[in-house]
Amino acid sequence: MEAVIRDLPNLWPSQLLARPPGARAFPFDRPELELCYLGRNAVHRAVRRLGLGGAEVIAPAYHHGVEIAALLHAGAHVRFARVDESMRLDPEHVASLVGPRTRAIYVIHYAGFPQPLEPFLELARLRGLALIEDCALSLFSRDGDRPLGSAGDAAIFCFYKTLPVSHGGALLVRRAGAGDRPPLRPPPLLPTLSQLGGALLAGLELQLGTPGRVARGALRSIASGLRRRANELAVPVGTQHFDPGVVDLGMSALDARLARAADASRVVQRRRANWSFLHQRLAGCQRAVWPRLPEGTSPLFYALRVEDKDRVLRALRRRGVKAVDFWRTGHPSAPGASFPEVEQLRAQVVELPCHQDLGPDQLERLARLAREAVGGGE
Repeated sequence: MEAVIRDLPNLWPSQLLARPPGARAFPFDRPELELCYLGRNAVHRAVRRLGLGGAEVIAPAYHHGVEIAALLHAGAHVRFARVDESMRLDPEHVASLVGPRTRAIYVIHYAGFPQPLEPFLELARLRGLALIEDCALSLFSRDGDRPLGSAGDAAIFCFYKTLPVSHGGALLVRRAGAGDRPPLRPPPLLPTLSQLGGALLAGLELQLGTPGRVARGALRSIASGLRRRANELAVPVGTQHFDPGVVDLGMSALDARLARAADASRVVQRRRANWSFLHQRLAGCQRAVWPRLPEGTSPLFYALRVEDKDRVLRALRRRGVKAVDFWRTGHPSAPGASFPEVEQLRAQVVELPCHQDLGPDQLERLARLAREAVGGGE
């Protein structure tokens, strides 16, 4: 039986012992970085620190949903702007929406691919608006030489999508005169240890094969009681639900250490190589959202357009590929009928993994299965 091709990177024993590099990558090189439990917590904090409660924020109609929930819960009012079929936020539509109550523009960099920031930076300067960069899908990505998240007044990050940590997000506020930082409390320890332990065992299983699988099963059985208790205390990640009860949770010290110790240059290099490999192998499908990989981009995944999303996802998952149904639905306050390109993206985009732990054999198999799935094979 072939191993499952996971959608997220693995945790290896060597990473637990790795030392943080002397020269840290952005955003870990910024002392003002606030480490939160989740990226949505950082969105909530951004509204509070930038004084956007009661003000209007213009945000993309193409979004996950939980970031909108966080903006609304923090007291902002949201207006939605057009995103085209290439996942580009429309600068002209954003400009047309700016009114007397508008105080901020919220820009999402999708899957590591940079939005064209210059028109938004200029609009923000002319109209006295804050610019918030959502880099939850774009850790370590750059627009040429400029790191994503380094140009706006505030930036949001999420770590567990790119790195083998159990949770973690961050807020970076660059605007002078921003409000004080609300205090953060540590997350429960047992779920963190349980999730990292499970990820470590999964990595050992991949390295050792059958012996690793046997050891993983035995340890899971022995620790079943602790696992149940950990699940009871766990704060979910990756959901569309915003929980105001955990908005002041910070990142665990262990996960923060793992994130800071990551070899950012290796992560970016491997992701770019893997994306390019898939792009070459899937060229015949002619269904890539992005036709090329810009310089500096660290792709979170390979975005593939398909006509029958449910069938393709079923076909891939049956063959052991953890393909992801990318953003099928958004926040209920967004008027879907007003944004046909967004509705088409929600109906068509499938997320294929290209993370740093995928090797040549896995990539070849992934490309073959994706071609078969798109072609109609179950």
